[in-house]
Amino acid sequence: MLSPEQVERKIAAVFGKPWKHLKDKETAMLYGGIDYKEVTERATDPSGAMGAIQRIMSNDVACKNVAADFARPASDRRLFPEIEPDVLPGTSPEADQRIRAEIVHLHRLVLGRYEAKESDPEVARTYALFDGILSDAHERKGIEPRENYSCRSDNGESRSKDPDYTLRAWRGVVTYLLRQHEFLYE
Repeated sequence: MLSPEQVERKIAAVFGKPWKHLKDKETAMLYGGIDYKEVTERATDPSGAMGAIQRIMSNDVACKNVAADFARPASDRRLFPEIEPDVLPGTSPEADQRIRAEIVHLHRLVLGRYEAKESDPEVARTYALFDGILSDAHERKGIEPRENYSCRSDNGESRSKDPDYTLRAWRGVVTYLLRQHEFLYE
């Protein structure tokens, strides 16, 4: 399992900025960190607290980065350089191919799966997750047409428009990838 310091560096490398919560002494200690005084050996066996921190981290990092990435011009994006939020699965073969290509990009960026291809079963699983989130959202009535308040993309001034629920579906995909073994363990 990666140490708190390694997780912070990995998040910074992938997203361009650290999460910073694993630099907090108490949180880092719960995640297996050491303080060189009272705790001098890292906890290497995962605990419930570590799992909770992993869930919080994956949700928070995805929340803070997905809408912010889409708010940038495509040429400046780190996560979604080749797709826009209005590209929906099932609308055309080209749309499905673009979504799968973006998923391959995310698998490479977040998980280091450089062998990932659009035909990969893991890419198909991630595509099914994205499509499933959107299907569930479209079946429900009264879905808020804007991104969550806590996931604002522009320094907290307003929420991103998300009428098709794609920002939130992509956030679900990034959360899923951040919870994968390849990201959290080496």
